[in-house]
Amino acid sequence: MKLKSKKIFIIMVILAIITFLSLKITKILLYHEYGVKKFGTFNNDVVITFHGIYGEYKDMEVIDKALEKEGYSGINIQYPTTEGTIEEISEKYIAPNVQNILKTVEEDNKKRGKQGLPEKKVHFVVHSMGTGILRYYLKTHRINDLGKVVFISPPSHGSQLPDNPISDILKDTLGEAVAQFKTSLNSFINSLGEPDYPCYVMIGNKSNNFLYSILIPGVDDGMVPFKTSRLENCKYKVMENDTHTSILEDKRTLDEIIEYFKN
Repeated sequence: MKLKSKKIFIIMVILAIITFLSLKITKILLYHEYGVKKFGTFNNDVVITFHGIYGEYKDMEVIDKALEKEGYSGINIQYPTTEGTIEEISEKYIAPNVQNILKTVEEDNKKRGKQGLPEKKVHFVVHSMGTGILRYYLKTHRINDLGKVVFISPPSHGSQLPDNPISDILKDTLGEAVAQFKTSLNSFINSLGEPDYPCYVMIGNKSNNFLYSILIPGVDDGMVPFKTSRLENCKYKVMENDTHTSILEDKRTLDEIIEYFKN
């Protein structure tokens, strides 16, 4: 009996170690270092892009290249989505870069005004969790030269995935920000209110994750349900047969963004 109990204890210890190491490895894999990449010559309007949960530069690079080809310039911000709350991520990684861009644009606009040229505007294209980060930033910071904002695959009023208790239990691994996207009325994302600036929501209607879709009622893109993606003051478009991530490389998405910015 003692031998059996000892074996059970050893097995439990081994499982605990495996679980601990698995979570640590997962956290390492989900982490991406902070950095900023520039594109374009900064002679015209500027666009700031950044990714969603567990994303990287490359998620937005197809969009960056399409914008640069059309004469736009900008920066692509990569930030660690597992480090801190939405507020902390916004203030630490997003705010300083936006402020630098705004300062440059403001100085350029003074010169352009003297030359009789139209003012530059600062636009945004953001994906998934990045939409919540930007909405928080724009709610707490004033931008005089704000142009238009594109929200791609936004959990505008949350997603059922963070509603799962695991988002709280494993917040050290998945990141504190995940739980801020719950669908409850008192969640962080639902405290942001509706945008008071020109915006455009785009979302796909094809799931790329069968397991996630089981947890999400109705039509979804693999992570975000249609029901919670809309924002009252935003133009809205469904991209047929696109998933939560494939939408970022769809030529139709690129064309929509460019058309929206130009008109």
